Amino acid sequence: MRGVFITGTSTGVGKTIVAAGLAAALRKRNVNVGVMKPFATASKRYSSKFRSEDTAMLARAADVKDSDEEINPAFYELPAAPLMAAKMTNSSVNMQEVLYALKKLSIKHSFVVVEGIGGIMVPLTEKETVADFAKLAEMPVVIVTHPLLGTMNHTILTVNACRQYGLDVKGIIVNMMPKKPSPVEKATPETIERFTKIPVVATIPFSKSPSYRKTASLLEKLAASLTMH
Repeated sequence: MRGVFITGTSTGVGKTIVAAGLAAALRKRNVNVGVMKPFATASKRYSSKFRSEDTAMLARAADVKDSDEEINPAFYELPAAPLMAAKMTNSSVNMQEVLYALKKLSIKHSFVVVEGIGGIMVPLTEKETVADFAKLAEMPVVIVTHPLLGTMNHTILTVNACRQYGLDVKGIIVNMMPKKPSPVEKATPETIERFTKIPVVATIPFSKSPSYRKTASLLEKLAASLTMH
C-alpha cells in the first residue's frame, strides 16, 4: 500500500491538521489521494454524515467522496485509547477488519494519508498498539511534535519506539511554533535532528484557528518527496 502514516508524540499535537494539510498538498500535485483515520473516539457525533470532526476535516482536505465508514472504520463513543474505549462500550477492536478497510481504500486511491490515534504506543487491543498497526500497514511514518516544554523526551522516545518496531521514519514536523519563540523553542528543531538523526521536514507556526490550506503550503516539499517514486 502506497501512503504515509502520521503519528504524534501525544494527543493534541496537531496530527489531524498535518494529515489534512498533507492530503491537500498531495491533491494540489494531482495525486489521487485518499485519507483514513482508522481509529477515532468522540463523546458525541460531529454531524449527520461524519461521526468524528477529524474525519470530516480529512475528507474536505482530500476532496473525497468516500463514506465515513471507509475513512474511519473503527469509532468509539468514549474519548479514550481504543482498547479502553472498546471495553467500556462492550465492543472490541478488530485489527484485521481495519487493515482490510485500508487495503480497499488503497485500491481506490493511489496514495493514502493515514492518521493514527494518540501516540505511537497507544494500546489498540490487549496485545497490539498503534505501532503494530503502522507496521502491518507497511507505510513510512511522519512524526508530529511541538516545541514546548517536555518535547525532547517525548520526541526521542517516539522515534526510539518506531525504530524498535522497525518503522521507517521519514521525518518529524514541529507544529505550533510560537510567533516569537524563545531561544530554547527556536533551537528545538535542530536539537531534535541532532539527537534522533531524523530530519525535521517542516516547522508550522502556532495558530488559534489552524487551517489545513495554510498547512498544505508548508508541506509541499514533503508531499513531493513522498511521491517521487
